[in-house]
Amino acid sequence: MSDRQTQTDREWLIFIERDIDALDRQIYHARWTITQSKTALERLCAARDSLFAQAQEILDRLDGKPSA
Repeated sequence: MSDRQTQTDREWLIFIERDIDALDRQIYHARWTITQSKTALERLCAARDSLFAQAQEILDRLDGKPSA
């Protein structure tokens, strides 16, 4: 392998390393976003479930059913 080819290969490795670093940052950000979204989704589902439970209690009272 010539010195020129060796230098070219080393330069390509530097570009590849930069691309990998950039992708690692994007992956980290995507994982963080997904984690935050899952947490928000869990909170929204819990709030909805609580509202459903409250609505059911009110409906039961209106129907004259005893409280659980």
